[in-house]
Amino acid sequence: MSPRKKSIGIPRTVLLAVALVLPAASLIPLGSVWLWQNGLILYWAIVACVVVVGIYYLERRLLSPPAALPALEEDPAPGDTRWSPRQDEAWADVKALAANVDPNRLSSRDAVVSLGLETIEVVAKRLHPERGDPLLQFTVPEALAVIEQASGGLRDFVSGSFPLGDRVTVAQLMWLYRWRGALGMVEKGYDLWRIVRLLNPVSAVTQELRERFTRQIYDAGREHLARRLARAFVREVGRAAIDLYGGSLRVSAGRLQTHVSVASRRDMAGLDERGSEPIRILVAGQTGSGKSSLVNALANAVEAAVSAVPTTAAFTAYKLTHDGLPAALLIDSPGLAGVDTLAALVQAADGCDMVLWVASAVQAARETDRAAIEAIRAHFAAQTHRRQPPMLLVLTQIDRLRPFTEWEPPYDLGSATRGKAVTIRAAMEAAGAELGFAADDIVPARVDVAVAPYNVDALWARIIELAPDAQRARLLRSLSDIKSAAGWGTIWSQAVNAGRVIRGTFLSRSSN
Repeated sequence: MSPRKKSIGIPRTVLLAVALVLPAASLIPLGSVWLWQNGLILYWAIVACVVVVGIYYLERRLLSPPAALPALEEDPAPGDTRWSPRQDEAWADVKALAANVDPNRLSSRDAVVSLGLETIEVVAKRLHPERGDPLLQFTVPEALAVIEQASGGLRDFVSGSFPLGDRVTVAQLMWLYRWRGALGMVEKGYDLWRIVRLLNPVSAVTQELRERFTRQIYDAGREHLARRLARAFVREVGRAAIDLYGGSLRVSAGRLQTHVSVASRRDMAGLDERGSEPIRILVAGQTGSGKSSLVNALANAVEAAVSAVPTTAAFTAYKLTHDGLPAALLIDSPGLAGVDTLAALVQAADGCDMVLWVASAVQAARETDRAAIEAIRAHFAAQTHRRQPPMLLVLTQIDRLRPFTEWEPPYDLGSATRGKAVTIRAAMEAAGAELGFAADDIVPARVDVAVAPYNVDALWARIIELAPDAQRARLLRSLSDIKSAAGWGTIWSQAVNAGRVIRGTFLSRSSN
């Protein structure tokens, strides 16, 4: 642009601004003159003062300043029930970060990226504390899976939460972005108008107070919304990071649903069973505690021989069916003969999703039971990528408790007044304290095959009630089993597929 044109353009712009502002600005002095000529200026001033005082009262009494707003109710934001204990710990870290996040950290692109990286780093350090570079501990397929998962959620959010979100094109968004500078020009024009309206001081003061009142409400709502958005952002990034670094995305959902472990495939071979991995329920306890009788009572398995001498010499699987219970296998174990079988028992528990520990109510020596139960619990406590399977204590042979001649079920153990009920209750409390079981996880029962069983229905009810916890344990067990099974066979399959791709590429080039 030449200097002459520039010198002409500036006065032209000033004249245009005066032409636009002067008509509106002239109303202020002319209106005041009209009020003065008609004797209404005093009444107008009184009404204006009353309105200002009323607004000021409302502002001070009815509205709290933004800094004094009540604390936001915390969104419980539950984690995923399929997560492992270490992933639950990472989720607790994410929620702590979200609770204290500064809403101003969403004010720019760089601030948003920084907040997201901080969230991811918190998760990575929790899930891989032993690594010096925890941020890189994921595979390429896992990265693609988390992008797919986040993209699907973002698509639903944009389409369902924004007006015309399913119709706005990228070109329209870019046009709006290019015109973002017009907001600054609007703000400068508004500041100029605030100066012009000072020609009528009373009106200017009234409007300033009203606008301040409105802006305060707007700022309070904006801060509230910004804080909620910041917390939601941290939580969603944290969820995706936990799935990414926790290994949940390494295996597809379809493969996880159809996976059957080697142990279950072997156990179901004679049952003509096909389908997904069943819930595996381990029955364990000392010799003579009534394990095989309990298996008969639960599974109707006449193959489980019952006699004074233990006959279960190996881990034996039985199909378990009941209304409300998913597909399940009942694994009967050999009786505890000492520490020699402890390692095998822990290994069997590692491959199961629920444990029914059978103990005799009249057995005084429980050191063997306690050592085995503590070994199982310690094993799962060290496996932070797994969940400890739910455990129930089945207290058998309750008919042999004092008074010996009394056996007239049913017994109300909640308000135990009869002699047998009192001793059953005492036996439950003693066994629970010694073996570390809560009262709700202890089921007294009589499972002798020679007589009608007692309280097996209550045991079934607790098994079905704990089935969701067992399914969560099964999911993590299957995930771990798939990861450990991926070895040379998988590498060979990948190499074969890569060879086919390379061969196809060369053949297509040679044909051209």
